[in-house]
Amino acid sequence: MVGVTAAVLATVAAVRIAVPQTRQPVVPAAATDPDGLGYQRESIRMLTWNICGEAGGSRGSLSYCPWRSRPQAKAAAIETIVRQRDLNVIMLQEVCYPDDAAGRGGDRNDLAPLMAALGPGWTYRTAVVARPDGRSDCRGGDLVGTVGEVVAVRGTITSSTVTPLLVAGDPNYYPDATTKRTSNLLCVRVDGWQNTPCVTHLLHNSDPEYARETASLKQKVGAVALPVLGGDLNTSQGSASTSPIRPLFDAYPECDQQAYAPGDAVTEMTHFNSEDAAPAVAQQKLDYVFATSGFAYCDSLTEFADTNANTAAADDPAALSDHAPVVAFTRGQSLTWKFDETSGDSTADGSINGLTGTLRNGVTRSTERVHSLRFDGTGTVTSGVDGTVNKFDTRRGLTVSLWAKPDTAAPTGSLINQPNNSGSPLDLSYTGGKWRFAMVTGDASGAASDQVTATAQPGVWTHLAATYDPVAGRMSLFVNGTLAGTAAHTKRVPSGTAITIGAAYQGGVDDLQLFPYALASAEITKLRAGQTMLPAVPTGTVTIPATSTGNPGCHQNGGYGTVASLTPRLSAAVQDDDPTVPVRGEFSIWDNTDPSQPQPIYLGGPGSASGYVTGSGTVSVQVPTLIAGHSYGWYVRASDGTNVSATAPVCHFVAAAS
Repeated sequence: MVGVTAAVLATVAAVRIAVPQTRQPVVPAAATDPDGLGYQRESIRMLTWNICGEAGGSRGSLSYCPWRSRPQAKAAAIETIVRQRDLNVIMLQEVCYPDDAAGRGGDRNDLAPLMAALGPGWTYRTAVVARPDGRSDCRGGDLVGTVGEVVAVRGTITSSTVTPLLVAGDPNYYPDATTKRTSNLLCVRVDGWQNTPCVTHLLHNSDPEYARETASLKQKVGAVALPVLGGDLNTSQGSASTSPIRPLFDAYPECDQQAYAPGDAVTEMTHFNSEDAAPAVAQQKLDYVFATSGFAYCDSLTEFADTNANTAAADDPAALSDHAPVVAFTRGQSLTWKFDETSGDSTADGSINGLTGTLRNGVTRSTERVHSLRFDGTGTVTSGVDGTVNKFDTRRGLTVSLWAKPDTAAPTGSLINQPNNSGSPLDLSYTGGKWRFAMVTGDASGAASDQVTATAQPGVWTHLAATYDPVAGRMSLFVNGTLAGTAAHTKRVPSGTAITIGAAYQGGVDDLQLFPYALASAEITKLRAGQTMLPAVPTGTVTIPATSTGNPGCHQNGGYGTVASLTPRLSAAVQDDDPTVPVRGEFSIWDNTDPSQPQPIYLGGPGSASGYVTGSGTVSVQVPTLIAGHSYGWYVRASDGTNVSATAPVCHFVAAAS
């Protein structure tokens, strides 16, 4: 083997290299999303990789770097991984990058060919990592630049920070004056993103230096808003629970501590090395990804690492680094269509993925639920031609969330499906008075489907959430936040196409969201609550009977009107943003002259709630007999039976005998 060609890379990528694991790290318990809000954020789909662009030993030595002088091949491999998995963040360590300020410019480095391969839309930041001798230039004549770490994002970086982990004055500073090596934490803020991508490369690998460095790392990552931390941490966790890396595991989920599909290994090895003196390949997990939001996917791509024995007599390296790249997807949105536009034939994606939807044929805009779409049975909404294959994969975990209101006389229609050439690996539909969530069991025409059904209520807006957990092999359907049923599903079928909304469906659809993992029940409850339209604050408050002049029966800004009745009615106009939702008033009245008197009506008590009106209307309640000459205050709120508005301003009046 004389070099790494495109054909070789393709062959290596197609076959995973199985190597016995010789060093097993401690596996911490799988952490979950700590704040329970990961589903609200953008999904970071990232790669972290130590491309060994700095190591410079000869073949057969422990410091040998496979293909150090082949930056074009490394760039091509990264670009391939990014394209195939639709990544939006790249974190690299041991990178030789251009540094004009230090007189190290040009394109003889790792970064220039990579950015050229990625194309427009990507931005990056760099941070230097000095060697023990204090130098930061790329060694040798093959590469020219500064050695360090890089974060590149598909987006616009608005700011960045480079924070040394061990510096003079830092309580974790390593005091040995002869130690000049430095580790930095590089973090970037990206326009429109909530998460903060960060990368580091820890240089020490033994106590007490390592303990100080990791303690500093935890402290400084903790000061970052919603961090996503990747990098080479230079440790295999050790064999004791007191290993220095444990503080990070205690604070954040790590991507490869759980399985994401049947047969998915956890804590996969990422580093492979040997030397003439010890030719057996040592395998370690040195590369990690931590994130506040938790994870939907993680994999160590060992096909891109040289896992063969490194001896002086060995053939050329079989891959591009002694480290394997780690790919991780954080929890977050794959697609969000709110349908809030008031005109046009497109709908914007509220996630960072930019999957604009196109309205076709019989789809019109509606003012129900403020803004929504109405389907007449002939129209659809579809995503772009790139589909959502890597953001929303029917072989992996997923969640579909939407609101639907099928017409009363509507027949069968699909709310959302993601077809392949033979059927629909995913289909959520309204069928003969039932909701139906189905996934096919084979990639062939006429294949059977596993399915969950639940009774539907046509003509009423209903929240639906369909989830699939591939590890448990379970499909679930939630109706208005309540689990309606489950079904086993183990024969996972890929879709590989764009999604389609509303095929042959008649009725309304609103607030579609897709997630690349199965939301938990509590997350579905919060998601539904966040999308529910609250009733409006009541208006037109009046005490009846009111005089026509001077005393309207509802003074809100001081003073009291006079109501010529000891048994008046309290009245208000109520409204819901959804004109199909029943809404009512809930009233409370109290004695201002003598507060010790029992409240005639109080919220939630007898006589507080009026009757319902559909969408909007005027409602009222009858007040029990009041005390002549006493002054009273009252207010009202609107309710749909579950959600309530804020209360209207207080009304004041004096009760007088008629």
